[in-house]
Amino acid sequence: MISRGSLWLPLAILLLLAALSFWIERMVEVPANGGVSPTRTDPEGIMENFNAMRTDLDGKPQYRLSARKLKHYSDSKFTELEQPHFTQLDAQSGDVSAVSKQATVSPDGHEVDLRDDVLVERAAHAGQSLMTMRSARLLVFPERNQMRSPGPVVIHDATLDLRADAMEYDAKQRILKLTGRVHARYISGKG
Repeated sequence: MISRGSLWLPLAILLLLAALSFWIERMVEVPANGGVSPTRTDPEGIMENFNAMRTDLDGKPQYRLSARKLKHYSDSKFTELEQPHFTQLDAQSGDVSAVSKQATVSPDGHEVDLRDDVLVERAAHAGQSLMTMRSARLLVFPERNQMRSPGPVVIHDATLDLRADAMEYDAKQRILKLTGRVHARYISGKG
């Protein structure tokens, strides 16, 4: 007959092995950066002087996105940009570019949120002068060729000075929609 003491020995060995396995797993997870574990705010990857171009199926450039620094976060799949420069490329109606101090790109790349000192410029083109727009925040939707500023905007070109509480711009239809309190001043004799 087997004594009760001999039944505890295999159980004690199994518990010791489980504790040892747990300790080994924790030791393997410790990063090489001095034992400090990564936090949710640590980026998975960082690139400096980032530059990318998106093309259509025929290889024709659609837009370009560059920045001084890019940080990608694997937990949220978001990408943060420092000093981003976004340009929608359109040979027919002129390029539209936007720069700011900070930006966030959605995981699917369909939304770019530009923040802090946003400046948008529509290049001069046949029949139209250079147009600038300033705002604190601008949402860019590259796939839809649209931009939206949820806050105050100031727009200027050779013949107009505009101020509005918000703005939407559709590059395909060439429609600029200003909402809220809108102030416009036409400058005659220029153009």
